[in-house]
Amino acid sequence: MTDRPDTQECRTDEDDVRLIEEIFADLESAFAEHDAAKFDERFTEDVVFTAVNGARFFGWEKIHAYHSERLTGHAGGINTWYEIERITFPAPDVAVVFFRQPIVVSEHKRANAGTWVLVKRDGQWWISAGQNTGVAVAE
Repeated sequence: MTDRPDTQECRTDEDDVRLIEEIFADLESAFAEHDAAKFDERFTEDVVFTAVNGARFFGWEKIHAYHSERLTGHAGGINTWYEIERITFPAPDVAVVFFRQPIVVSEHKRANAGTWVLVKRDGQWWISAGQNTGVAVAE
């Protein structure tokens, strides 16, 4: 039997956890304000992002164009927030964030499940990669 490394252990560095939670709080407020520039503030230049519809974006310019269009053209009347389920640190400067993102539009409810990779550079956390998947929501 091969000894396998454990990379999903939750680290107890509360400062890093708090900083990452603050990023997600900023994302919530940027969405509510329909502010794509604020929303995309913490994405790296070379981010790779897969949206819930399967569209994949390579680089900050592409994801920012997508979010600009979505937030100005399609975000009206949407209430959404992030529920962080777990943050793991497979390396000191790498975090993997697992979350749910409930979305409410009038009487319609849906949700995304996200897995995002953040990297720490010069004391700041940046979103380097993200994968969102639509999930069924029980009424």
